[in-house]
Amino acid sequence: MLTAPLFRRSAASASSRRLAIGLLAAGALCMAAASAGTTPTVPALPARPLDATLPAYVPQPVSIDPHASYLTPGAGAVRINGAEHVDYIVERFNALYSKTHPGTTFAVDLKGTSSAAPLLTFGKTLFAAMGRAMNPIEAVPYKKIVGRDVLEIRVAHTSDDVALHLATSLAVYVNRANPLTQLSGRQIARMLSIGNPDGDLSTWGQLGLTGAWAKRPIHPYGTPSYSGFGDYMQDEHLAHRALALRHEELGNTEAILQQVGIDPAGIGVAAIGLENAHLRQLAIVGADGKVTTGTTAEVTGRTYPYGRALYFYVRRLPGQPVDPLVKEYLRLVLSRDGQAIIAIQPKGYLPLTAAQAEAELAKLN
Repeated sequence: MLTAPLFRRSAASASSRRLAIGLLAAGALCMAAASAGTTPTVPALPARPLDATLPAYVPQPVSIDPHASYLTPGAGAVRINGAEHVDYIVERFNALYSKTHPGTTFAVDLKGTSSAAPLLTFGKTLFAAMGRAMNPIEAVPYKKIVGRDVLEIRVAHTSDDVALHLATSLAVYVNRANPLTQLSGRQIARMLSIGNPDGDLSTWGQLGLTGAWAKRPIHPYGTPSYSGFGDYMQDEHLAHRALALRHEELGNTEAILQQVGIDPAGIGVAAIGLENAHLRQLAIVGADGKVTTGTTAEVTGRTYPYGRALYFYVRRLPGQPVDPLVKEYLRLVLSRDGQAIIAIQPKGYLPLTAAQAEAELAKLN
């Protein structure tokens, strides 16, 4: 048994709050790292804006079942599995948790998103860290074996920078020769899929282009429908309709953007922030008429339609509450202290707002 006790702002006030939160987070992380025997590098200030109204983490005692299936044999370390790209934040979450709950140790083995769901299904990991939503191929067997739907907790917004190979928000790109600068989400869906109730779009002339463009066929590029990007597009934007007949499936962002860059008729959905001399990232017009481009504020405010989330999936058994250890761990992650850890990673994930964190915490009850 292990127990433990523990944007809208003016420029000046925002700077002061970020400084205070950054210094508090840095101090807490350094103490936690010392306790855990590690020395994470902590920037002096958050690299990302942090909501100052997020509640501080107040640790509560936790009793761990010594026979819990997520503990390693003998040592009793808590297993954590999932996507490789969460290593920075998970290392620091663990250090802070070990500081506030002495005696708790962790065994982290991040072999990829696809490895996480089977381990969670059989209770071999505390939670499954995934840079995309769990797909039906994973969720259906989980429910059949466990007897209840998996619990999905959003812990951050995806990054707007590809430098660290993290999960990112998406963007829509066209060739520089294309005169369009913006489209609506509905127009994009009608270009990428068929069977739309308001009609499909197959030529650029249907979008108002004239001259040589009027009869030029639209040539969509994207990842396969069973990929992480593909699943996201089907779930959130395409209503699981068949892809357009001219849609060309490619393996990754680099391949998609290379083809759009050489094909004047091309359009592609890929990782955000990669506009260049050959490509233009389109602004997206929402149903309310507002134009978004995927800024940090738009992603964290959930007004940009192609913003995504980082998930920690939690196992729960029929008729039983969430495991007390995972609940306490996620209380830390969704607190100001936990979200500050997310905020300090340069070019990393984007923290939740206080209201968003509160909504995720409510799921644990």
